[in-house]
Amino acid sequence: MARAAFECISRTGYLRTQMADVAKAADLSPAALYSYAKGKEGLLTLAVLHALGDGLPDGPLPITPMTPDEIVDLSERRIAQLAHWDTLTAALKAKTPPTLATLKQIGAEAYDLQSANRKGIWLIDRLSLELPEIEKMQATRMHGALMGDLTHLIAKWAEPGIVPDVAARNAVEMLAWPSMHRHRDAWLKPTADEAQIRETALRQYAALLASTIRKK
Repeated sequence: MARAAFECISRTGYLRTQMADVAKAADLSPAALYSYAKGKEGLLTLAVLHALGDGLPDGPLPITPMTPDEIVDLSERRIAQLAHWDTLTAALKAKTPPTLATLKQIGAEAYDLQSANRKGIWLIDRLSLELPEIEKMQATRMHGALMGDLTHLIAKWAEPGIVPDVAARNAVEMLAWPSMHRHRDAWLKPTADEAQIRETALRQYAALLASTIRKK
């Protein structure tokens, strides 16, 4: 049930998803669905709990829906637990340009977090297009925060002619497919194992960033 709500909303969007869509995806009758969630707000709550890896809360069903502000609060607490860019933070404070090894480690921290938490990122990305509260969180605490720090790092050491925010966005997008989006790719399925895919992505990421940063 929660998985079906997540799949429908994260792919189709909250506004376009109907109760009937989730009932069909869960192979349930509409009546059975309403025993879990009375309306779309309840479906959104189920989707969020599934994406964040939480089970159904204790208490009677149908589930009590969370408001957008409550979803933001829950998500921000989870972000505070998980999102630590130690290498990037240290590189921003350093007095010399980052080495290739440092750039690769910056990518590794982002890659591993995105890979492990891709369901939550997919859902928040989709909801940010429809719910202003989620859009603000996305811009300040999630995607926007990483983009901002990476932009500042590139700007600090940028080669002539490099546009830091464009370079940062290119790097972020380069990691997004191997770390997250390939798991939903319908037509391209790498045959390599996870370690090889990760290594390939991190080498390319580091090389891209290194091409934007002047040498010592």
